[in-house]
Amino acid sequence: TQSSGLALKFEELTVGPNSRLDGVALKDSSIREDFNVIVIAVKKPNGEMVFNPGPGVVLQASDVVITLGDKEQIGRLASALD
Repeated sequence: TQSSGLALKFEELTVGPNSRLDGVALKDSSIREDFNVIVIAVKKPNGEMVFNPGPGVVLQASDVVITLGDKEQIGRLASALD
């Protein structure tokens, strides 16, 4: 999406098995502080979708994190999720 020159995009990122965020609750992940990315939803491997996930949602390997941010921010988060 674009508004007033601000280009934001939705992206689906998978939590890798060696990610530093595997097993970490959103409140402890520092995703917002470190990457300035908004987590819209988390899709669990069993297909369950957690929309507007609360701070207690724990990221696990193979979870798909649906995010909103700019290209550079999302790219940095993608590297952290590998």
